[in-house]
Amino acid sequence: MSTPDGSKPQPLAPQQAHSQQPVPPQPYPQPQLQSPQYEVQPYVQQAPYPQQQPYPPQYGMQPYAPVYPAPYPYPYPASPPKGLSISSMVIGLVSLFFGFTFVLPIVGFVLGLMGLRREPAGRAMAITGVVLNGLFLLVWAALVLLWVFVIGGLLAGVGGAASTGIAA
Repeated sequence: MSTPDGSKPQPLAPQQAHSQQPVPPQPYPQPQLQSPQYEVQPYVQQAPYPQQQPYPPQYGMQPYAPVYPAPYPYPYPASPPKGLSISSMVIGLVSLFFGFTFVLPIVGFVLGLMGLRREPAGRAMAITGVVLNGLFLLVWAALVLLWVFVIGGLLAGVGGAASTGIAA
């Protein structure tokens, strides 16, 4: 029996039955690989390419004229208008801080309703504006009704007391 390189394998040392020292394993002989030898060719500089002349113009075209027309910039889709919706929402948010005006929520409410009808892309902002401005209009309406009933009640009480002769 022989190894691939043609040498005979070394016999393994017999191990004693109760040996205290381990026997190191014997390495297998590695075959020697030879790399093929390549001849190195000296660098040969090639002659430069001859200068080419441009093709002559054909069919009345100018030299180097583009074959296709210049590409136009990509058309971006026009953004749908959202001015009314944005205005309504901003007026509604401003009314949170400047709610003492009565005209501002009315303007915002009207703009929000117009935005709902004319601007489908700004629907969420228009709804936000309508809701905020509508809430402020309801607050104003409640304050006006409260004022009318309180002042009216006070005036009615003063007027009733004056007619009966009771001093208030």
